[in-house]
Amino acid sequence: MSYLRQIMQRLHDRSTAPAPVDRSGDPAVLEEHLTLYAARLEGCTDAMLHYEAAWLEQHIETLELCARQPTMLASAGGAERVDRLLQESLRFRRLLESARAARGLTGEGVRAAVVASEHAWELSDPALRRAWGFPSHPPAGTGP
Repeated sequence: MSYLRQIMQRLHDRSTAPAPVDRSGDPAVLEEHLTLYAARLEGCTDAMLHYEAAWLEQHIETLELCARQPTMLASAGGAERVDRLLQESLRFRRLLESARAARGLTGEGVRAAVVASEHAWELSDPALRRAWGFPSHPPAGTGP
């Protein structure tokens, strides 16, 4: 239940923060996000790609849950925004699957907890980094 609580807290925090201009529907912004994501994936170790696959699946499941829950949907900016985020995430998954296939990676690798707010290149918890088989410290220049 704590994971759902985290999601709700993040959605609440976003809804109470000053509303940024939502450019997520802009095709140029989507292409920029996809290019950045692909570059991030190139810099990942195999273990990081396994973590990112687990993280992304959890993220997609969260968006799908959000789309079915009116309160969460409203907190996340409405159906159109959640659908755009889901479509973007599905495109990210295709990029990730291509990166994993190019390296001959199959399966899930290690199964350990993921941090909902941290992609593989952002993962900061030393114990989780060890559990997933990451280097001890994030490589320089890979932060948010």
